Amino acid sequence: MLFKPNNYHSIDFINVKSTDVMLGLFDFKKSIELGYFSEVILKNNSDSTHKLDLVVELNCPLNLLDILSHFNKGLWGSSEITKSPLAKSFDCLLAYNKELDIDIQEFTLYLNDTNIVIKNIYKHSIPEQFNNIISEIGKQYVSITKGLTEQPEEIFIPVFEDSLNSSLNGVEKRPTLNSYTEYWGIYMESEVDGLIFDVQHNKFISANLDYYMFDENN
Repeated sequence: MLFKPNNYHSIDFINVKSTDVMLGLFDFKKSIELGYFSEVILKNNSDSTHKLDLVVELNCPLNLLDILSHFNKGLWGSSEITKSPLAKSFDCLLAYNKELDIDIQEFTLYLNDTNIVIKNIYKHSIPEQFNNIISEIGKQYVSITKGLTEQPEEIFIPVFEDSLNSSLNGVEKRPTLNSYTEYWGIYMESEVDGLIFDVQHNKFISANLDYYMFDENN
């Protein structure tokens, strides 16, 4: 079961109101396209003229294993943990628009053989953690492909298992810096429902497959 993108409205670069208040958005888009060999679509999940909640979609004509290999060589994106092309471009966008509240709410990478969907869990979390997430996917590649026997259709990052919260005596578990490397949702063609992958223990959780996401409004 593949993820169905939300019906956000695309940013209109020709719209005078948009270009007047959001400087550098076109350069941000082009920089990401060059850094990740992708066609980029930007969408906006905010109706406010003073707030920009970006939904970034990358269409990249490569397989997951290809981008992981190129990433490790510094040929796709960057292997520098602290500053990816996404983070650098996003920092420039913030510098151009200091009066605006800008963030990336969702980042989707459409590859030839899988989709990777990353959700925002705290302010600026996606550009800040993007390299760490790609690096962790590389480390977990053998495990998430079930010993190289099955390619995931989609990797959804992060998810939180319901049973984890019920074990906390009613205390809500909040996102942390480590949340991107705790639990992922994995969709396989052979599975009717999504699976939860325990990143820290390199294994799928089979007990409870019901999960939900935290977002910044929770």
